[in-house]
Amino acid sequence: MIGIGVASWAAGRNWLGLGFGLWLTGYGLVQLLLAWRVSRGGTFALGLVVASSLLHVCVLGSFMTAGDSGQLIGSLLLAPFALATLVTSVLSVTRGELDKAVRQDA
Repeated sequence: MIGIGVASWAAGRNWLGLGFGLWLTGYGLVQLLLAWRVSRGGTFALGLVVASSLLHVCVLGSFMTAGDSGQLIGSLLLAPFALATLVTSVLSVTRGELDKAVRQDA
């Protein structure tokens, strides 16, 4: 995201390109912050990773059905990473909740 944002800054000759580039750069930085918080054991951040992963999978699905070959190829290249992030984050949340339930019953 950060790379796309910087490229949008460089290619944008108007306020829209600059605004879009700033937004994508900020979004990428938030994603990095969430990844850092998850690596430090932040459960709230893990929920946000699940939510953003769902968003990314939906966006990739939309790009795949757009009818543009470039979007299809790019989406197919990114889909394994988005799906892996979604599955592993959901499994982490589910496992944590199951561990809490077992500890409460014991």
